[in-house]
Amino acid sequence: MTNLLVQQENRGPGAIVPGFLDRGEAFGTAPSEQFGLKDFVRVIMRHRAMLLAVIGLITLATLIWQLTSPRLFSATANVQVELIDDVGTNQADVQAKNVQRIANEVKVYRSRAVAEQVAEDLSEEDLYRVLRWTDVGPKEPRKRRIAAATSAIRDMIGVQAEEGSDLIEITAVARSPKVAAIIANAYPAANAKLKSEKNNDRRNALLKSLEAERDKRATQAAEAAKSLANFRLANNMFVGSGTVQDLEQINRIAAEAASAGAMRAGSAAQSAGISRAAQMNTTANATSPVLQSLERQEAELSAEFARLSPMYGSNHPDMVRLNSQLSEVRRDVSSERARAETIASQVAGAEAARMTQMANSEASRDAARAGQLEGIVGRLTSKARANTANTVELDELDRAADASAKAYNEIAQRISQVRSEMLVAGLTSTLLSPATADDNPFSPAPLKMTVIAFFASALLGLLLVFAIEITDDKLRTMSQIRRLFGLPTFGMLPILTDGVSDKIEESPVISDPQSLYAEVARSSFVEVNALAPDGRAQSVLITSPLPGDGKSVVALTLAAAAMVMGKRVVIVDLDLRKASILQRIHRELHAPELLDVLRGAVDLKSLGGPETNQTALTEHYVEPEVDLRRLTLLSATSPVTEPAALLTSGRIHRLIDDLKLRHDLVIINAPATLAVRDARTMCEFADDTIVVARWGLTTIDQMSATLEMLGRDKIRGVIFNQVDYEEHARRRYGDSIEFYMHSSDYYRPPVPVAWRPIDRIRRMFGKHPQYGPQYN
Repeated sequence: MTNLLVQQENRGPGAIVPGFLDRGEAFGTAPSEQFGLKDFVRVIMRHRAMLLAVIGLITLATLIWQLTSPRLFSATANVQVELIDDVGTNQADVQAKNVQRIANEVKVYRSRAVAEQVAEDLSEEDLYRVLRWTDVGPKEPRKRRIAAATSAIRDMIGVQAEEGSDLIEITAVARSPKVAAIIANAYPAANAKLKSEKNNDRRNALLKSLEAERDKRATQAAEAAKSLANFRLANNMFVGSGTVQDLEQINRIAAEAASAGAMRAGSAAQSAGISRAAQMNTTANATSPVLQSLERQEAELSAEFARLSPMYGSNHPDMVRLNSQLSEVRRDVSSERARAETIASQVAGAEAARMTQMANSEASRDAARAGQLEGIVGRLTSKARANTANTVELDELDRAADASAKAYNEIAQRISQVRSEMLVAGLTSTLLSPATADDNPFSPAPLKMTVIAFFASALLGLLLVFAIEITDDKLRTMSQIRRLFGLPTFGMLPILTDGVSDKIEESPVISDPQSLYAEVARSSFVEVNALAPDGRAQSVLITSPLPGDGKSVVALTLAAAAMVMGKRVVIVDLDLRKASILQRIHRELHAPELLDVLRGAVDLKSLGGPETNQTALTEHYVEPEVDLRRLTLLSATSPVTEPAALLTSGRIHRLIDDLKLRHDLVIINAPATLAVRDARTMCEFADDTIVVARWGLTTIDQMSATLEMLGRDKIRGVIFNQVDYEEHARRRYGDSIEFYMHSSDYYRPPVPVAWRPIDRIRRMFGKHPQYGPQYN
């Protein structure tokens, strides 16, 4: 059975016992192997009680919660947010503004102000339905009912907006489907109303201030215009006077005067030409109706005369008559032509006189206009020079008037804009899809929620398990000692549920040699004894990181095991600062005082027990009896105040050497290493140093600090004390202890067995037996 508990743990430093997670090795980060499925199962089995408790409690609580919860109904209304659509601007900026617009709208819908507005807009009947499951009755003041309804509505409402969408989902959850639909549909209207009221209040205040400013600006504009008009009137300056318009007007009139002078010269030349043309008239073509008639008679008579001349002679009466008539007509023609020419000459003279008079008149008119325009140009030039002196003051008054008028117009436009905005204020979202009452409750869902709770609790339990494994830095296995510190483990002493007796003969190693504890103790001694040189005595120093780890019990156990196996043993208790079990046993044995031995008051020869008894092989094997005289205990009856003086005197070292001459094993019980520095000095007295680690209590850091303090080259191994075999096996570290129950027939009862569920529960509440106060 020694091999069952120890042999496996003394494998080479490269071997790894799977199933353990310590700091720096969790989840497959161990130095020598990956964390596999088998290790995962071991971790789960190690904490299966806690995992099942977490899963069971959460799942059962969820099931009870679902079975006792009231039925809840939901209704969802979809609201569309009015987005900005600026064409021609940076679309990235527009998109960012729209996203912010939707986010702001969601915040507004989630605000208490909107919920309060919804409560105020509800009818008395709907308000009663909302408050039906609260402690506020219908006879309470309306203000209190509104406040309670507001809180209830906020608890009912959930507002969500999907990314990339302009829709907002308003979901109301209530115990009545009708109430849920009413609340969900009331939110958009309440939001718009609240915004409108807030905006109108703000804009009314703005309008009031703007109108007051407008009246002030109107008065200032009127005063500025009046001052400008009075200045113009006082200085006889019209609009544009004193500016470039004066020069433009002078230039225009001067141009007209020049044109009038040119027209005057033209008219004079025209008058002279008409006078000369009148003198060049002719009367060659003068005629009259009588002259024209006489000329026709002359032509007719001449034609008749020419026709009759060939036929008649000149003396023919017809010829004489025609000749007489022709002469008379010709005289009349000459007389009439002379008269017509006279009349024509008179008419031409009169026309020439008329035209000459008209040309003279136009010339006089043009001359008068040219003189008038030249006079006007002179006066305007003189006035322009006068206006130039008033230009600076006029410009200042003009600018003041323009500024006042501009300010007045801007304020008037702002007032019109604010009034227009009041007509559409608050409409940033509209109800797109109203909520409808759904008679199918969405909660509770016992099966669904229980399944979810089961898997969620399982995940939580796994996280807790691995969190415990990762943060657990306690030493429990031999593989840890070998892997982390490169040291062997000589034994894992089981926990003594009945405590340790003050009598050496009542030690389980002696009183119950077939017990599990005795087997482990003998196995540990064999491992320690293997360190001794062949045939020579051995000195072993026992220490631990902290007080209370059980080093005194381990020293006593190793001594008992050696004594049982026929060795002469002496225990030198150098932990003299406080009382321990060794000092109590020392008093029971009436052994000599350590201080007396050091002073030489006690003869060392009197301390040696009987010679080592080597049992001879006989025909029948007879188990030897244990001789308690083989055990010698040197300690102090009471604590020593200054033990350091003993350590530095050199007498301790000589004492140990003398004791090795008379004993097979010298066990030195040293103080805890991290408590005082005595153990560091005592390592020089012993051949081998063994560190005791308390199972599940000593940490990696404590052990590392202990090894650093003592010097790693001086430490030969570790012995675990107070090992809870049941718990160790339950944790499934994959070592030999996990299977010790299968070998229980090798040991005398009682043998630790696997815990029952009730035992694990008692363990959680600290009901497991522990060592008494005498155990250290």
